[in-house]
Amino acid sequence: MVLPNTNNDKKDEAEWMVPVEVMLGSIDHAEVQACSISRIPDEIRTKKEECFRPSLVSVGPLHRGATRQILLMEEPKWRYAKSFLDRRLRVPQGNNHGGHSRGKSPEPTGIRVWGNEILKLDKVVRASYGGDLDLDPHDLAKIMMVDGCFLLELLHRLKDYMNQPQAKQPQTISDDPFLETEEKVKRVLNDISMLENQIPSIVLKRLYTIVFPDNTISFADDHRVATVIRDAFGYNSKNNHGLAHMLHLMHMSTVEEEINNQDTKRLRQARRELKRCARRLQAAGITIRSRKSNNTAANGNANANTTISNQHKLVDIFDFDISFNKEDKVLEIPALHIKETTELRWRNMIAWEQSRIWIRGRYTSYALFFQTLICSEHDIKLLEKKGVIVNEIKMSRAELKTMFETISAGVEHMDSSYGDHCKKLNEHRTTLRTKVFRQWPIITWHIFRRFLETVVFYFWNWYAILIRDHLSTVWKTVAVVAATLALVLTIMQTYYSAKQVQLAEQPSNSPGGH
Repeated sequence: MVLPNTNNDKKDEAEWMVPVEVMLGSIDHAEVQACSISRIPDEIRTKKEECFRPSLVSVGPLHRGATRQILLMEEPKWRYAKSFLDRRLRVPQGNNHGGHSRGKSPEPTGIRVWGNEILKLDKVVRASYGGDLDLDPHDLAKIMMVDGCFLLELLHRLKDYMNQPQAKQPQTISDDPFLETEEKVKRVLNDISMLENQIPSIVLKRLYTIVFPDNTISFADDHRVATVIRDAFGYNSKNNHGLAHMLHLMHMSTVEEEINNQDTKRLRQARRELKRCARRLQAAGITIRSRKSNNTAANGNANANTTISNQHKLVDIFDFDISFNKEDKVLEIPALHIKETTELRWRNMIAWEQSRIWIRGRYTSYALFFQTLICSEHDIKLLEKKGVIVNEIKMSRAELKTMFETISAGVEHMDSSYGDHCKKLNEHRTTLRTKVFRQWPIITWHIFRRFLETVVFYFWNWYAILIRDHLSTVWKTVAVVAATLALVLTIMQTYYSAKQVQLAEQPSNSPGGH
């Protein structure tokens, strides 16, 4: 008779509670936000899948080894990780910022000690990913250590790259697999800006303090990693407390995100508050104007002490400071620079806002405002002419229209950033003279343009389906031509047969036929 293994049964009974203990223990953690790196819902993801799936490099466990290209970049990631750990040996005594001279590799015993420091963070790391990662603690710690060191080394190099004048920035860095071309730099910036491609900031802070120890500040007050991230992405300094991960820092650098109990009405169900598109606003006598100013990294506040230019081709900062002067009938919108990183970062910021119920949905409200402002390519043409949309990558107007139509798909909540402005714009009334000489002609032409766009869209859509499904090969083309010819001949035969019958019956029906 085989006796039951009571020890294994007790172990199994205890293991199923581990994720629960992890999550409950991390709810009020000062350095961690539970479920801050989670899978994006299909309602948001499906409209532009590639904006949420890394193409070059994975960070963290969610997309590890997902594609061949990502697997090819694993070895360069290890080289980056080693280079970051080597910085400990390059730093002179008392220098906490890293150096650039070469040094020998860190001792294996030191690496083990550092690895054990990351292993101690296992529970809070799991909590960041929702508490239920199917990974051994040692495997997870290895991923955190390698990817964390890689990311910190990458940020240091990006900071050096971004601080160079644009005219002097090298077009190629032949010995750097991630920064060897400007195209790869953009891809890397996109990949590390994705919500699912993050690692907890507490891991980055722990690794940074291991390589650059500083006994003069506490761990909670050590914000050097946040500074490196902001320098790499071109953001200004701001609040660093409660940082979940790198994308969260980007959000905090542009949005005052926390909603207190006295201001809970700022969150509302997502909806289109504006009732008129750009051409209809123009027809109603409202002047649309681009606000010419530098973008800021503090709340979109034009009065911030420190401003940062958004003219750099690799700096992508949104300015939310839209305003409407009811007396002058002027709607001012800061220029929206469309770059190769804009759509991806915007979509991931929206996904982050939708995953948190207690932060402001500023990016979401901004997207819904533009979604209503643009109902056709005609509106895009007007906004480009006014300087509101600056198309730096030469996207077609059809592509821009699709982006604005789908960027807020699947959202559930937003804030009240533009509620007052939209209400005033919706309530604006025009005089009879304005209606006759301005509003009706513009709206008539606008409706015609929208109708024409719809017809052209469906024509090319049907044409694409025809080519894809019926004319994809020579034999399919021959078959379609033969079938079309047979149909035409059948119609002609039917017509002439009916004509002959009609002619044959005509004499018998004529007068005097008997």
